[in-house]
Amino acid sequence: MNSRLFRAATLTGAAALGYALLAGGTSSAKARTIQVSGFYSEHAVTGPECTSPVGLCIAAEYRGGIRGALAGNASAIIATADTPATDVSAFTSDSTLTATIRGRTGTLLIKNAGVFSSTDGGPIVDVQTVVGGTGDLAGASGSIRASGTFSFANGGRSEYTGTVVLP
Repeated sequence: MNSRLFRAATLTGAAALGYALLAGGTSSAKARTIQVSGFYSEHAVTGPECTSPVGLCIAAEYRGGIRGALAGNASAIIATADTPATDVSAFTSDSTLTATIRGRTGTLLIKNAGVFSSTDGGPIVDVQTVVGGTGDLAGASGSIRASGTFSFANGGRSEYTGTVVLP
């Protein structure tokens, strides 16, 4: 066998071995995308346990594909030029959701962004971006969309749907 042919065969074999090792490594570390849906009931939290810089904290109980308790602190409430006519303002918040998802338990770390109507019992729409987790949910990511109604006096109920990606 000449040296040129030997080198080509060796390189081809090494490349095939490298690919096999990489493919085997990624299949065992493959992330799992879980479709979730359900509803949650929420209410405003006031008093010393509310540490929100804008004075709005939320507690919620999730049911469905995600089961557990959420605690959230609004980081901003933003009125727009249209707020006087629509009663709709934007909000951002940081939430922790101590939850069980398909038998895995831990805490999801969530960044929320949405809009709500200040009309009592008015609509709310919320994008919940999962930015991490703890316990069995460590390293989680994903995005959940929620919509429903909310009242500062009486709380509210929203339906959610989305994905949670677990490593």
